[in-house]
Amino acid sequence: MADVEFIYSQRNNYDPLKAVLGLRLDCAPFKLKDGLKEFFRTHGIGELGRLFSDKGCSIDIRPSIEHNLLRRQIRLPALYSNPLSIAFYRATTAIRSRLSAILIEDRLNAYPDASALIFNGFMMPASLLMEAAIQRSRPMVMMENGFFPETIQCDTKGINFGSTLPRDAEFYRWVAPRIAGELPQTLVKRSSKQKGEELTNLPADYIFVPFQVPSDMQILAYSPWIKDMKHFYEVLYQLAETMPDRHFVIKEHPSFPLSIKKHIQPHPRIIFANHNETRKLIEGASAVITINSTVGLEAISIGKKVVVLGDAPYEMPELVTSARSIDQLQTALQGLNDWQPDETLRQVFLRYVYNIFLLPGSFKAVDAELVDRIRKRGNGADQHSQLLAEYQALQQDKGSVA
Repeated sequence: MADVEFIYSQRNNYDPLKAVLGLRLDCAPFKLKDGLKEFFRTHGIGELGRLFSDKGCSIDIRPSIEHNLLRRQIRLPALYSNPLSIAFYRATTAIRSRLSAILIEDRLNAYPDASALIFNGFMMPASLLMEAAIQRSRPMVMMENGFFPETIQCDTKGINFGSTLPRDAEFYRWVAPRIAGELPQTLVKRSSKQKGEELTNLPADYIFVPFQVPSDMQILAYSPWIKDMKHFYEVLYQLAETMPDRHFVIKEHPSFPLSIKKHIQPHPRIIFANHNETRKLIEGASAVITINSTVGLEAISIGKKVVVLGDAPYEMPELVTSARSIDQLQTALQGLNDWQPDETLRQVFLRYVYNIFLLPGSFKAVDAELVDRIRKRGNGADQHSQLLAEYQALQQDKGSVA
């Protein structure tokens, strides 16, 4: 039997990882045909009924099905708003999900020492592997694209807000003398799926508001009060009505093809600049309002004031100001001129994120060095893991003395 180190269950980045890890990576089939072949080969046709029974596997498949359904309702509302299409989707997806879950369970049982290697973890079948790993207390290595170009998120707990990246200013003050490295300079660029021209007549004083993908994990899991981008616009509209000196410039997310512009009431002081360069929009703004976008992190990196509305990995009161309601948001904007982020914390935090927390590399060019970094993060042998452990031990010692 091969010495399997990681269990995987997703199409994303599988080939580059497999090319380096070889037999040390085992992946449950993500194609239906391949999955059925394996099921019949390993379990036999007599076990077919498991695919149609709630007791067919031990993994709870319902959250994953509902997440996938919600994403489809957001992206294809006409198709997935009909009760019959919803019922059909749930029924058929349940069968396929049980198939994936059973094959994932087979691997976890066959390789008790293997870690679960999970990309994002919010979409199937990766979400099923994550559920199974948590259920069995199996070590996990969570991965996602990094906040900056040529970087990768890699964590043993989660991604974005769900990661082990500390949101404790005292941690960064403690770690400051022990880290170095340059500050990030650029943001990941995405090509727009909407047609139009760059605006050149923006207001002299405006707040930049980057919209996000409404079907993304960042909104569905980490946005406690802004439901979607139409709701976000409605909040801005109310602000514009009550704050006549404020102008807002919106850029809809370039990776999401559906615009809200046909579904909202225009406001003379809310401007859409969908085709302007994000970096320039940040640079020209007096502040940035974001739910939890990586644009907020770039705004921090060039010294802009940031107002955060959701759960963000960079949310610390000394670094950004937060709002969890429209009243809090209005109060935050009214006091923005008198509020300043902690400059020392800003620089230390960015250096830590860029040079220690994020792994250098790209899923487009996976090599042995990147895999070794992923392995060390998973084993707790990297600098980030060691610093966390040391700081936590110090806090425990302080608590026991007190």
